[in-house]
Amino acid sequence: MAGERPEEIGEEGKEDVEDQAVTMPMVQATPVVRTDAGDVPADAQGQPIQGAEPIHPQTVQAYRAQGSHGRNCCENRACLWTFWLIVAGFIITSFIVGFVTKRPWLGALGVLSIIPAAIILYIVYWKNHKTQVELPRVVNMFCWGVIGAIPCAFLELLLTFMFAWATGYNTKNVENGDREPVSHVVIYSLFAAFFVAALCEESLKYYLVVEFPNGTKNVRTAYGIVVLATAGALGFATLENIGYVFQDSSSSSFAVAIMRALLAVPLHAATGMIIGLSIAKALMDRTNPICWKVLWLPILLHGTYDGLLMLSLGLKHENPDIQNLGIVAFLIPIFALSYGVRQIYKLPPEYFAGEANQRLLA
Repeated sequence: MAGERPEEIGEEGKEDVEDQAVTMPMVQATPVVRTDAGDVPADAQGQPIQGAEPIHPQTVQAYRAQGSHGRNCCENRACLWTFWLIVAGFIITSFIVGFVTKRPWLGALGVLSIIPAAIILYIVYWKNHKTQVELPRVVNMFCWGVIGAIPCAFLELLLTFMFAWATGYNTKNVENGDREPVSHVVIYSLFAAFFVAALCEESLKYYLVVEFPNGTKNVRTAYGIVVLATAGALGFATLENIGYVFQDSSSSSFAVAIMRALLAVPLHAATGMIIGLSIAKALMDRTNPICWKVLWLPILLHGTYDGLLMLSLGLKHENPDIQNLGIVAFLIPIFALSYGVRQIYKLPPEYFAGEANQRLLA
């Protein structure tokens, strides 16, 4: 009788077992790339294999059957077109205002304030890694970086006001480089650099990726997290850049625009890149990102850069040679960006496609 049971199961239960195996959700060991047709097998470079059949086309059809209300806003291409309209409108408005006010350089300033972020995002995303994350999602994160810069600026103003109220320091004079006691310049410069600018701004970049609803949810690959973190950082940097460049709206703003394009914007991109790398590595190791472990290096780099610039400006009356600190500060964005790019090149292939990413997304 023991020999008859396997035959009975093999004849009558075989089809049921096969049906269960087909419908049962399981993690795919084969590297895949999500496309409009479904999850398609990917090659070693993370590109979809030409002519390959979708692995789970039924899930894509079920997803498309849902209304737009069931989608994340980052998966709706309306946000992509809205973004490009806003960018084009801003540049056109800059040229129109410059023509009306007889300051034609305003149009060029509008372009210079946006183009650094566009170039960096092209290198990080469009050039080689377009399949790592959807373009509307990248644009969405960029826009949230722009929006997040507004409450972040108010928080920084509040912290500065509270510091001035508690200490009695003339913080405005320190920021403008006017003569103030050395102790006032040093203490306020370090406070403003590390606890106001670096802590607030880098925490915002971390929040956008880790805590924001669309941050790491359903990302195709681990490198996609790096792209999203960089996009959010560049969104913040773009609005900040516009504020600095158009601060006085004079022809001298070209110098500010060029210096920020070469230093400040790359620094923001580099710290966002480092944050994304730390978060991606933690998730690939199946652990939750720890805030201080992710943020300590970006805060150190950002705070040191701002602190050296503020000290070189505030102490120039005491010793003209102190302005050489500004030269040291200029090296920090170069180091930060090269460090971030080097870490990306050192990433193993599974960060771009492979079984490890399927475990990450499961």
